[in-house]
Parts: sequence; structure tokens; C-alpha cells
Amino acid sequence: MSDHAVSSRRPAVPAGTGNRAPRPRRRLGPGGYVSVALLTAGAIGMLAPFLYMLVTALKSAQHAYDLPPDWIPTEFEWDNFSSAINGPLPLLHNMYNSAFIATLTTAGLLITAPMAGYAFAQLKFWGRDAMFVLLLASLMVPIQVTVIPLFLIMRNLQLIDTPWSLILPNITGAFGVFLMRQFFLTLPRELFEAAKMDGANSWKTYWLVALPLVRNGLSALGILTFLTSWNAYFAPSIFLNSQDSATLPVALVQMRGPFSTGQLNIMMAATALAIVPVLLVYLIAQRWIISGLTQSAVKG
Repeated sequence: MSDHAVSSRRPAVPAGTGNRAPRPRRRLGPGGYVSVALLTAGAIGMLAPFLYMLVTALKSAQHAYDLPPDWIPTEFEWDNFSSAINGPLPLLHNMYNSAFIATLTTAGLLITAPMAGYAFAQLKFWGRDAMFVLLLASLMVPIQVTVIPLFLIMRNLQLIDTPWSLILPNITGAFGVFLMRQFFLTLPRELFEAAKMDGANSWKTYWLVALPLVRNGLSALGILTFLTSWNAYFAPSIFLNSQDSATLPVALVQMRGPFSTGQLNIMMAATALAIVPVLLVYLIAQRWIISGLTQSAVKG
């Protein structure tokens, strides 16, 4: 048989795949279908509040409290969003306050947490392990326990009702230090030994060798810190007293009015506007969050 005849019988290989054969699709078994069904039900349960928020934000005031609620929009009151922005509360200014506090808090934590995490992971000093245990123990202390002494400190510094009363206590944190330590532990010791042999001190090794290799961890920590600060309500409700200094979550609660007499459709429209920035941040950066958290769990 000629070579031409043999080659004519070979299956065609798709362009761009080289000599690799297409990978066959795996068929789902009974357990796979059950998993898909459970995940679908869970996804619907998580999306239901967001759907209710959007549908209610587009309703008129007289239909906002309909029971059972309409899950498919039948009316589109787009003026609710302008009413939420131009209402009695400075919603855009409160949104700026949240963005300002979240940005500076994230920037500060991205400076302090990697340095502390590198020290706990790669440097040897007296009492390192005991200090790290105390650091982890602080994660179990709720903020309600420390809020009174923290409030007294901020009052003595005359920082009450200013953004700095929320920024300064949060520019470092036990979770950020722990997360960055886990990342630095995944780096091979040979890199640090080679840097030491080349004459680099601890700071140069940290800045030029270790820090560029944990960019996934920095991205994950920055995004989680920003989202946490943006959504925080307890601390801002205590340290910020005036409407001009209030953050967005505090303003959304104040929109309920006395005895919850506020308009539900306007409140849902304001909530939808508040979710849009963080939703975009998460959708764009979810790959870095997942890769960062999974990488940090490789070595403990």
C-alpha cells in the first residue's frame, strides 16, 4: 500500500492542535448529575436575593410590598435610581467615603502584612513561634470585645468622626499576616540562600526576591481587604457620627427612616448602586482570589 493511501486514511487533526488528539468528553455519572443539581439549587438560592433587589428597585412604591413578590419585572421605574442619588442623603458622597477608606486601608495592609508575613516565614528570631500563636489567637477575638478601648484611643487622638479612625486600626491585621506567611512558606529556601551568597541582606532579599514571587497573594489580600472595608458596617456606625462622614453601608441603613418608614423601592435602588462597584471588582479579579487562596494552602 502506498504512503499516499495510508496518509489519506488518517483522521484530520484540527488546526493549531499539532499531533495531539482531541480529548474525549467525560460523561457524567449519577453522582455527577446529583452534584450539578445541588450546585444549581445553591446558585439559585444565592441569586434569589439579588433578583428580588433588582425587581423591587424597578417597582413603584405601591407595588414594592406585594406578596408574593413578582420575580419577573412587569414595570420599569428607572427614576428610582435617580431618586436614590438625589434624595435627602448624600449617597454619592457616602460612596466616596467608603472608597477612600477602603483604598487607604488596602494600601496600608499591603505594606505591613507582607513584611510581617516574611519575617514570620523566613527570619529566625527569639519568640517567633510564640508571637505567631498569639497572632492567630487574636483572630478569635471579635471586634465587639476591643471596640470600647479602641474608641477611647481614637477619642484621645481626636480622630472620632474622621476616616482615620477606621483606616489606622485596619492597616495591619492578623489575617493578612497569616495569609502572606503562607505564601512565603511556599517559596524554596534555595532562593534565599542564593541571595545571601550574592551579598543581599534581609531587606533586599525580601524586596527583590520574595515579594515579586507572591503577587497572587498580594492580589488576593488586596481584593479581600477592599471588599471587607467597603461592606463594613459595625465599626463605621460607631466611629462616624455625622452624615457627611458616613460610609455607604451606614447611609443605606439610615435610608430606612424612623420605624422603617422609608420607601422600599428607593432603598433597593440604592443597594443595587452600592453593589455594582464591588461586583465588578470581584468578577474581574476572581481568578486572582481563587489562585491566591489555593496557593496559600499548599504549605502550612
